[in-house]
Amino acid sequence: MPLLCALVGATGVGKTKLSLSLAKELRAEIISMDSRQIYRDFCIGTAQPSKDALRTIPHHLVDFYPPTESFSVGEFVREVKTLLRKNPETSYILVGGTGMYLQALTEGLAEIPPVSEDVREHCEKMLAEEGLESLFKKVQEVDPDSAQTILPQDRQRLLRALEVSMQTGRKFSEIRNDRKGGVGRVKTFWLDRERTTLYANIDKRVLQMVEDGWKEEVEALLERVPLNAPAWQSLGYKEWISCIQGKMSEKEVIETVQQGTRRYAKRQITWFRHQTVAERVDLDIPFDESFAKIVSALTK
Repeated sequence: MPLLCALVGATGVGKTKLSLSLAKELRAEIISMDSRQIYRDFCIGTAQPSKDALRTIPHHLVDFYPPTESFSVGEFVREVKTLLRKNPETSYILVGGTGMYLQALTEGLAEIPPVSEDVREHCEKMLAEEGLESLFKKVQEVDPDSAQTILPQDRQRLLRALEVSMQTGRKFSEIRNDRKGGVGRVKTFWLDRERTTLYANIDKRVLQMVEDGWKEEVEALLERVPLNAPAWQSLGYKEWISCIQGKMSEKEVIETVQQGTRRYAKRQITWFRHQTVAERVDLDIPFDESFAKIVSALTK
C-alpha cells in the first residue's frame, strides 16, 4: 500500500537527515516543500540536499526551476498532484518548512480575486518610494497573519498580500482560508527541538555554507542570473551581493544571515504550532528514538 506522509519543521531543525533515513526505511521518494530549494543552481544558500543524497533517494521539486521565474503555491499543488496521479504505487514523503505548501495541498487552493492595475501600480509605487522594509511593516499592519509567513525580503509575496488586501478590504490570510480541491489530510510530523539548540544549529549551518563556497556560488550566479530574478529573494543572497560589491564585510553578511534565519525559523514555528495538524516529534531525544517513533506511527 503506497504511503503519503509529511515531515515539517523550522529551517535547521534536522529534517534532511531524518527524511533520508525514513525514505530508505520505507522505500519512499521525497517531495520537497521548500519554496527556495526549487531554484536551479541556488544550491548552497538554500540548503538543498547534497548531490550524494539526491543520488541515493529520488527527490522531486529540488534544483529544477528557472531562477528567473516565480513559482506559486498553485504550481506546487499542480506538480505534486500530477506526480501522485502518474505514480499511484509509489510512496512519498513531503519534506520542508513552507507550511503554506502543505496547507494548499491538503486543504485546497483559495480563489484569489483579481487585482486592478490601479491597485497594483499603487503598491509598486509604494515599494519604489518607501522600500521593502516599509512594505513589510505595512503588511504587518493590515494582515499580521500573512506577515508571519512571509520573509521580510520576499518582494513578490509581500506585494501580493498587500494588493489583495487593498483590492478586497479583507485580509489576504482570511481569503486564503476559503479553499477547494485539496487531497485531504496527510499524516504529518512536526519536527521540533529546544529553541536555543535550534538557533545554535542555524548559526553553525550558516558558517558551514560559507565554508562550502556560498560566496563563490553567488559570484558564479551573478554572471548569468539577472538581479531582478525571483531566486535572489532567497535569504542571504542579496547580502552576499552587497559583500561582493564592497558594501558589507563577510562578517556582517554572516551575522545578518544568522539573525535573519533565526527570525524566519521563529515564524515557521509559529505557523506549525497554530496552522498545522501534526504530531510533534522532539529531535532533542536520541535520533534512533525519534526515527523509531515515526516509523512505528506509519507502519502500525
